[in-house]
Amino acid sequence: MGPMGKTGRFGFNFMGSKPTYTPAEKKGEINELRTQMKLAETDNNINKKRECLKKVIAYMTLGIDTSPLFMEVIMASVTKDVVQKKMVYLYLCTHAETNPHNALLAINTLQKDFGDDNPLVRGLALRSISSLRITSVIEHLVPLVQKGFSDTSPYVRKTAVVASCKLWRMSPKDFEDLVDKLQTLIRDSDSHVSCNALVVLNEALAADGGVQVTKQIVYPLLNKLQDLNEWQQCMVLELVLRYVPAGEDEMFKIMNLLEKRLYGSNSAVILAATHVFLNLTQNLPSLHLQVYSRLKEPLLTLAATAPMETAYVCLCHIKLLISREPEVFAENYKDFYCRYNDPSFVKSLKLEILVLIANTKNFKEILTELAAYVTDVQVDTVRRAIRAMGEISLKTNAGETAVSFFLEFLEMDMGFVRSETLNVLKDFLRKYTDIALIEPFFTAIIKHWKEMDDTVCKVAFVWILGEFGEYIDDAPYILETYCERFKEEPHQVRLELLTACMKLFFKRPPELQPILGPLLNEAISDFSHADVHDRALLYYRLLVKSPRVAAQVVCCPKTAVENFDTNESAEIKDKLFEEFNSLSVIFNIPSDRFIVPYDGILGEDEEEEEEEEEEEESEEDEESYDSGDDQPRGAQVGLLAPGPKPKQAKAVQRLQLDVNPVVDTAAYQAAWKSLDPCANVQIQLRPGATDLQQILARYSIVCLASGPGPVAGSTKFYFFASSGQQGIFSECLYETSGVFTIVVKSQVPQFGPQFVEFLQAPALQPLCV
Repeated sequence: MGPMGKTGRFGFNFMGSKPTYTPAEKKGEINELRTQMKLAETDNNINKKRECLKKVIAYMTLGIDTSPLFMEVIMASVTKDVVQKKMVYLYLCTHAETNPHNALLAINTLQKDFGDDNPLVRGLALRSISSLRITSVIEHLVPLVQKGFSDTSPYVRKTAVVASCKLWRMSPKDFEDLVDKLQTLIRDSDSHVSCNALVVLNEALAADGGVQVTKQIVYPLLNKLQDLNEWQQCMVLELVLRYVPAGEDEMFKIMNLLEKRLYGSNSAVILAATHVFLNLTQNLPSLHLQVYSRLKEPLLTLAATAPMETAYVCLCHIKLLISREPEVFAENYKDFYCRYNDPSFVKSLKLEILVLIANTKNFKEILTELAAYVTDVQVDTVRRAIRAMGEISLKTNAGETAVSFFLEFLEMDMGFVRSETLNVLKDFLRKYTDIALIEPFFTAIIKHWKEMDDTVCKVAFVWILGEFGEYIDDAPYILETYCERFKEEPHQVRLELLTACMKLFFKRPPELQPILGPLLNEAISDFSHADVHDRALLYYRLLVKSPRVAAQVVCCPKTAVENFDTNESAEIKDKLFEEFNSLSVIFNIPSDRFIVPYDGILGEDEEEEEEEEEEEESEEDEESYDSGDDQPRGAQVGLLAPGPKPKQAKAVQRLQLDVNPVVDTAAYQAAWKSLDPCANVQIQLRPGATDLQQILARYSIVCLASGPGPVAGSTKFYFFASSGQQGIFSECLYETSGVFTIVVKSQVPQFGPQFVEFLQAPALQPLCV
């Protein structure tokens, strides 16, 4: 290779610029190469022939027209050297598709090589001729494939099977004559031939449900299952899923044949065999439960020994099995304890499984283990562990055991631990209402209330003040402090603050009366959030109508919550079992929700829709300019002007951010004061993110100003973007807990929701929880 920046051999510049050779240089190189090939042919030197063919392929790769060498390459195909054959076939297939005249010569050469004594050459010739994407090859390919089906070499038979699939792509009608022979090849002695024939038939006959599964097809494949590789075993197991045994004896026979597959080392084979066992016994409840016990050991072993990504997949399937029979895995709860080197996604899934298998026998050990995770270095794992403890205490009546742990968490000098504990207590106190049990919480909560800066934490704390304020001496005075900075709080806190003050007013009227009136007045006059305004107006009208009726509405008697209904529907769970060992289990949703049926050329529908939209727009433009007189456009618009066409009413401006938007501070401030909000949402980001400005700047969203926010430790940003020269102004508040509040204003109201969607994905997706 020459020095940097200069052209190397064959006139190619390795710095990425265009080749520097000229047509004259190319012509000279081709003539020189033709001379070399003739000399190598004369000398019958294999090494020289190989070097010449390598140069031909190199020129062809660089874009040089090597078609003048077609006859010399055809002559080079008369050889026993397989290396030369491969290069000749590559050349022939490349030029045959672009030159019909050369295609006939290439087909004749390949047909001749198909009669070679070497099975490797026969297979290469058949593979090459089936790779020609031209219609004229079909009449030559069909007899070659039929002859390849009966070849003595397994490699040629396998190549013929693959070639039949390519034939089906080009001419489904000609493929129909090969179906019967392909079904016979499923029982071929060679595993590669039989499995490839199975795949081809399943793909070609997919509209009819795939290959028809019979006893004559299934049993030969099952008997040689141990001789197949992992991919082939998975194909056979998928075929067995569609086979219906004649009776229980046949079902047990199949299960005995497959039992060894459960104790292998390949995760795909183990999960495929598991699916077969579950499918065979789904109509026999007692036997189905025994199958769960049989599957438990291999699945737990796989989850413990496999790489983390594979372990996660296995745990997802275990979680699905536990959702139907949790007691089977309940005694193995220790296998789902988190290890120190587990990644966060595995820890999260194990915590979900521990919640599912917790019962009255093991909840104490599980709660003790989960309490130890509070000191984990990953904040997300700590939060999930605390939530799991709350779910277990609600599920198993473990309130007395959980109380001591929650009290310890409230005393910890970690804000996110107290925040998540308070959020869990909001649900915990709906079930456990015994004051003797929960009263210690009130003292611990009041001790640290001034340090709460998380929105979720504040909402839970205010709810506790309203629900149990009669047992907390300082409850009215704490609520008064929140009311003083009412407008500075997020709308979630304001909503809960209105309800809490109303509840406590009927429990401690003298102390809340001077607080409730100004609070309602301020909330009713605040139009920044519709829900806050409407709730305050509702409470005010209830009090005006009748305080007694208001007390019955706000402080109605409540029954203790036994459990929270978070279970999935039985229908979805059944679909997931039908799609066992697939992405549906990983995503926890049926495949019809994330797979779009495909029929046709990729992108064809989108191109047609774009063409239709362009035609409609051009027609609309012509109609708008062709008004029939010399009046300027828009002069006819008035009370008597015809209304817009229904087709035009569907037009919606779509957001497309401009590159490098520019706005000065004065214009930003003037626009912010004059415009109304068109979007106001909150999203949860990763706590402690420091690169918000840099991430958004990549998407042409510039930060004009930033500084401390109204909440302790928070940061306020003012961002600007534009779409079609229309400004998009946003005020964002990022709290230390990761809560990101966005208020958007724009001259085009539709841009507000679209801008928020763009922020959630793709702009801020790396920071989302």
